[in-house]
Amino acid sequence: MALSLILAFVGPSQAAPENAPVITLKPYGNGDDRYRYVEILLAKSLEKAGVPAKVVHAQAEYSRDRVLQELITGRNIHVVAEAPKPGWEEKLIPIRIPIRKGIQGYRLFLINQQDQAALAKVDSLEDLMAFPTGSGAQWSTRRVMEDAGFNVVVSHDYDMLFRMLKLRRFITFGRGINEAFNEQASFSSQNENLVVEQSICLFIPLPTYFFVSPAHPELARQIETGLKRMIADGSFDEHFLAYHRTDIARARLADRKIFTLVNTNLGRETPLQERSYWFDPATFSDPDGDDGR
Repeated sequence: MALSLILAFVGPSQAAPENAPVITLKPYGNGDDRYRYVEILLAKSLEKAGVPAKVVHAQAEYSRDRVLQELITGRNIHVVAEAPKPGWEEKLIPIRIPIRKGIQGYRLFLINQQDQAALAKVDSLEDLMAFPTGSGAQWSTRRVMEDAGFNVVVSHDYDMLFRMLKLRRFITFGRGINEAFNEQASFSSQNENLVVEQSICLFIPLPTYFFVSPAHPELARQIETGLKRMIADGSFDEHFLAYHRTDIARARLADRKIFTLVNTNLGRETPLQERSYWFDPATFSDPDGDDGR
């Protein structure tokens, strides 16, 4: 019924011509390669579903709030990979398969090197909350951290957050395991003191889903079909490990103090009980022989 109401609002389904490109989000900023993994996964899922479609970027950059509106109409963007946020699961078609196995919920912190000594003394969540932390203004983790009591300093500009960290407008900048090391390498030329903090991890249960425009329900069906086929034949985990095994090993989660927050953005239909969908550091074993511990 909810999907019927959405479709009634946006009008009739827009049937894409055969071989028409599938439009996804344009990255934010020149150094932003966070979406490479999901773009390739999207293409692989369509291939696995037998859909000969090319994945392309939107022509413009859109704010997170604007992305929602563009997805509702389905003209300029067809599908994006995002963490759940209020309104998204109700207004779009979520494919509730965590496409990064929740790995970005293990939050490491980018910091200035001179702050490592103070952060190494953190022994509780309350200690960690004493340090101002940075976030994108429309990131789902912003609300989670604010609800928990963190002092969150925000910016709408991705690149600006790294400049603000350099200026110590905030002390910690939480990034997923899949983001922290790549961003440290990308932005260290602008800040020679930029490092990944060595002793702490903040865990927030955090799936990333493909959200599809309600104007393209057939595309949603095709993506879900392809993902499930990839999970069944093992190619999903192969893709996941190809991109993340090195970062998992570098994170050395077993050597960190891990603090947990409740994710206030998650709905009842989050597949938390589907253990095969999620990364578990306690049972992780790298087929190449390095389990990251």
